[in-house]
Amino acid sequence: MTHIHDLYLIRNIRASRVNLIMNDYAAGLPSPLSFLGLGDLLARRLELTPWSARVIPVLHRVDVSEGRTKPEMENKSGSFEPVETMEDLTGTVEVSLLLHLPGCESESKLRAQLAGRRIAGGLIQNEKIEVHSVTPDGSAFESLRRGYAMIRPEIAERRFITSGDLTPEQPGLARIAELLFPADRPPGFGRVIPSAVGYRLLEDPETVPQRIRTRSKDIPHVYAEPVLGIAELISVRNARLTGLTMSGLDALFWSWEARGNLVLGHPDYHPTPSNAAQPKEVTTHG
Repeated sequence: MTHIHDLYLIRNIRASRVNLIMNDYAAGLPSPLSFLGLGDLLARRLELTPWSARVIPVLHRVDVSEGRTKPEMENKSGSFEPVETMEDLTGTVEVSLLLHLPGCESESKLRAQLAGRRIAGGLIQNEKIEVHSVTPDGSAFESLRRGYAMIRPEIAERRFITSGDLTPEQPGLARIAELLFPADRPPGFGRVIPSAVGYRLLEDPETVPQRIRTRSKDIPHVYAEPVLGIAELISVRNARLTGLTMSGLDALFWSWEARGNLVLGHPDYHPTPSNAAQPKEVTTHG
């Protein structure tokens, strides 16, 4: 296998006060989209192509915090404001990341950019961060401590998505529940969980009005609603991971892809006649 310089294994990250609420419908684990957010931030800081980062998170441990905590404060323009929004469910997370950053050719630069970053609002605690360039196959998983990779489901039927539809015509949440908890659970059913997988735009980015106090002057602020799907947890000792070829590994990475009014964290979740109802129309607010 040919060695490449833009695929990296980041081992044993420890982050505290991580938001464990994925979206309105799923909670208890960090969202796969939060790791995509970290990847995109790293790409921008390293002056690489925005939205090009791809990631496979491996969860080693998740401990839910008990009791309420106050948000961290930061001096902004002479006044102290919270760094992150208060959430009802936070925890400490130990995770490794398989990160594809096209154009990144330096382990040291990537390692330097990881220092002090956040995962879903939770600050990375490591004083030293292990970053290794790896080959594009399943061998990278063999060196990891026990844990579970969070990936899109192997079974296409489980790539169903919904924005919380409850009507008989679009029984989205009921369908998700049937896929997660079937009446007849066959052997080898696997570990499947509800997961945030993206967003459905409620406005057209081309015609949305200019809004004040937005994060970016170049990217329009567009209202959206959360999209719920199903993710799968697979042990890093499973041959489904360790035996992956380049093409098999390539298909598992979370990566942003927009089609129509859907912005999803993996291309396989985009609706087809077999895995989802027709998306709602985009509503434009002038």
